[in-house]
Order: sequence, then structure tokens, then C-alpha cells
Amino acid sequence: MDKTIRKNEACVIGLPRCDFVFSSTRSCFIAYGFEESTLEMTILRNILESRGIHPVEAGGSTAPGQSAFCAKICSKIITSQFCIALVNNRKKNDIEIPSANVNMEYGLMLGFNKYVIPFQRESQQLPFNIAGLDTIKYGDQNFEQKSIEAIDQAIMETKQNEIEIGMSNQILEMYLLSKNMLISPIDNEGDRNIFALGKPLGFNLLIDFTGFKYAFLGKFSALRVEAILWRMRKLNEIIVGRLSTLDYRIKIGMVTPEQLEPIKILIENLEIWVVVTNPEDKDVINSECEKQPLEYKFNVITDEEINAEISAI
Repeated sequence: MDKTIRKNEACVIGLPRCDFVFSSTRSCFIAYGFEESTLEMTILRNILESRGIHPVEAGGSTAPGQSAFCAKICSKIITSQFCIALVNNRKKNDIEIPSANVNMEYGLMLGFNKYVIPFQRESQQLPFNIAGLDTIKYGDQNFEQKSIEAIDQAIMETKQNEIEIGMSNQILEMYLLSKNMLISPIDNEGDRNIFALGKPLGFNLLIDFTGFKYAFLGKFSALRVEAILWRMRKLNEIIVGRLSTLDYRIKIGMVTPEQLEPIKILIENLEIWVVVTNPEDKDVINSECEKQPLEYKFNVITDEEINAEISAI
């Protein structure tokens, strides 16, 4: 599959471009009827979470002050690694009635060219408009096994490269501005030297409005928690190592005695910021860093927190 970064530039309901990045999170959006598929959802959540994939449901999130369609459905489908659709019908007076919401969400998935796993109970019939699409038929006894096989195949075929998602998207930049931070233009030797510390690990460089405080920013929504923690700890080691050699650098003439104190203050006040997909990842990172603290101040931000901040603005 193509691993290039692709943003959603054309809104399906005519709003301004949102710039959400396709397949930028380790998540799976699940379309289902809330009353018809409770057992299936329990099984799917367990399978996905055990594989490090965050299950996302339109009914499982809130979006105060935002367009519910954009925040709870469309953006989540766009950013998901792959999708699942439970196209089960509900019964009313012995008549099977397809779920309008599920079919709408399924249509969005297909329109966005997402990798979709469609399921339906083997006793039911597909609506005519999707009857020609391959659908996994299941019963109570084999749903879990069929789900495991289909999800493992989906993960393999949609596996994401461990790259940072582009830092120039409009929403992220607006969020940084709200925190009095800018993405550094890296236009002088000092900034280039600081940027070089985090570059191998996928970190960008932020600078505050005064021009004297720096932070490393990692946009790691596509990575597992273990990979994010490793990068944070390794960057922390690099900064600590650089600080520990300042006296030696004076001796060999790389740094003058006059430069020592300003450089020391700058390095001691560096921060590490990372952007993750969901609150669960944030909680794990915070918990692990409490067990093994970093020397440097860090800030873990979720995609939802960024969107909420921009909506408040």
C-alpha cells in the first residue's frame, strides 16, 4: 500500500478543508447498530486492543461545540488505520430493517478508499446496494475466530511505517500558537544544532514567542506506545549527554566561557512534547515516566485535546 502522507482536502459536506491525515493513527473505526451488535463489539474491542489498535466508535465519544459528524465520524474514519462495518439489520414486526447510520458510515469508508472489514450475521440478507460487496458471514460460534483472521490480515496489509506525520498541518500550528509556541524555521546555526539532537528520532523543534525557550515536538500518532517511550527516553539521554560535556567543550575551544552559562540555561530548560492518538496512550506514557522519570519536562498531548483547544478558540 502507498505509505505517502495524504490529507483530506475536500470536505464531503462542503466545509473548509480539514487537513486530517489518512491512516495517521493506530485505530479502527467500527460502524455498528448500538442495539444489534453488543456481543460482537465486546469481542472486537478485545481483539483490537490486544493488538495495539484503538477501537473507535461514533457513539463512544463526545464533541461539545463541534460538528458531531466531523468530529465523531468523518475525521475518525479518515485517520483510522482500517475500518470495520457490522451491517446487521434490526427486526421490527418480523421485517429486517438495515441501519441507516451504519450504511452511511460504510459508504464514507468506501468513498475514502479505506480498508474495510464488513461483517453480517449469516441468517440475514444484505441490502441490495451492498449485496455485491464481499462480506464475512458469521454465527455466534465462529465470529471470534473469523474476526481474528480478518483483523490480523487487515493489520498486515495496512501496516504503517514508523514516520512522523507532517508538522505543518493547520490544526497543529493553531494549537501551538495557542500555547505561545512556533515551529522553529531552523534558520541559524544555534537552532540547527539544537534541532539536530532530536532529528534522528523524528522530533521537530519548537520555539516560544520570546525566542529563548525551546521544545522538541514528536507527532507520533502512528506509533505504538513502546516506540514513543523509547524515542522520548533516547532524546532525554542525548540532551543529558550534551549537557554533561559542556566543560570539556570549553577546554577544547568548541564553547567559550562566556557562552557557557547561556547554553547551560537553554539546555536545562528544554522540553519534550509528544502528540498521541488517544487518552489511553497518554495515560500509559505518563505512568511509565512516573516509574522511570525523565530529567527533562515532558508534555503528552492527544489529538482530541488539540481539536478541543482549537474549537474553544
